[in-house]
Amino acid sequence: MTDVLKFGGTSVGSAERIRDVARLVAGRGGDPCVVVVSAMGGVTDLLVALKSSSKGKERAAAEAALADLARRHRDALEGLHLTGGEHAASAAALEEELRRGRELSLGISLLEELSLRTSDALLAVGELISSRLVAGALRAAGASTAWVDPREILVTDATHGAALPDEEATAARVAAMVLPELDRGRVVVTGGFVGATRDGVTTTLGRGGSDYSAALLGAALTDAGRSVGAIEIWTDVDGILTADPRVVPAARLVPEVSAAEAAELAFFGAKVLHPATIRPAVARGIPVAVRNSFRPDAPGTVVRAEAPGAGVRALAMRTGVTAVFVGNPRMLLAHGYAARVFSVFEKHAVPVDVIATSEVSISITVDERAPLDAVVKDLSAFAEVSVLPGLAVVSVAGKALRTTAGIAHRVFEAMGDVNVVLISQGASDTNMTFVVAAGDAPEALRRLHREFFE
Repeated sequence: MTDVLKFGGTSVGSAERIRDVARLVAGRGGDPCVVVVSAMGGVTDLLVALKSSSKGKERAAAEAALADLARRHRDALEGLHLTGGEHAASAAALEEELRRGRELSLGISLLEELSLRTSDALLAVGELISSRLVAGALRAAGASTAWVDPREILVTDATHGAALPDEEATAARVAAMVLPELDRGRVVVTGGFVGATRDGVTTTLGRGGSDYSAALLGAALTDAGRSVGAIEIWTDVDGILTADPRVVPAARLVPEVSAAEAAELAFFGAKVLHPATIRPAVARGIPVAVRNSFRPDAPGTVVRAEAPGAGVRALAMRTGVTAVFVGNPRMLLAHGYAARVFSVFEKHAVPVDVIATSEVSISITVDERAPLDAVVKDLSAFAEVSVLPGLAVVSVAGKALRTTAGIAHRVFEAMGDVNVVLISQGASDTNMTFVVAAGDAPEALRRLHREFFE
């Protein structure tokens, strides 16, 4: 039984943290695992800044970023206290990636152009270095370890910046390159977020890419005939909580959630895990555990395709929301009115969140950063439009919310005098959502938490 362990940027953010990860993995016992590693904390942001300064021919800023990149990784390597050949091999790999990063930066400056393909090649540097460092630390901790280049095993299309995986081809590569190493008793270490086309051109997976890599590799192992026990996402929090602890100090760990519940919580503000990134694992029945690398003894949260129990599981809140109210009394029962309204949002590429309708009006929430002036102008050609900014979405997530009597009563009894601008219930059996003034949202969250969890 093989597990896939993914470690995020904070978990490998320094030499000390990398050593902790190595001890955690080396001390697990049992069958060897696959370790997927993000870039060191802050490195991806540094590479994004390097892209920008390189494109703008701001060579002083670019050189400063390159120096910072080199310093951070060289300090981490020295802090691992590797010896002999292991130190030499890790140093050589590190310097090769730093050289490649510098060449890419200079090329961007010379051409004054930054393609998505070049961007992916530069952003991949972080994971390629950090995974090499983790592999070296694991060997130093006594674990038989094989480093595998993620570009050799994770096959994608050529949609640079948000590449789509080829799961069948990835399974074939994993069978050929990863399974033999596991069969030899070796821990396999690779970088997350990074893949390549069939022709070997570097790509990246976009938001949540390292989690996605872990899920894809777990799925590939399963498809290749290997039994996968779990995919463990090691981060800097204990797991999914009943609410944001910064707003609700009494928030507590949720031991188990369904994939649908996790999706609702992520969409409405919980940032621990993006469910789309673990879809390949959930589809194959592989449980996904969210664990805290700073507190490895904490039980964490397990995400499954289905989780037992019903009722409210957790709460989420997202601020920075604006509501758009679109009405036209002349359109009573007219066909095509809703399609016309939503076509305006599609035209301006503005995603919509919460939706509520009546016979002659439609209420919609969007992100406050959306280009609403153009949307309102087009909507005003056939409807009366008003905009209300400064709002927040509060979401109650759980199981059988639509079919369990009394849930709505408890919600609004707990809310008391907090004014609700907009309500959406019934579209999903796992979610009840309402919109309030941003200033009222923290109090609404605390009241709901007292009602359902305290």
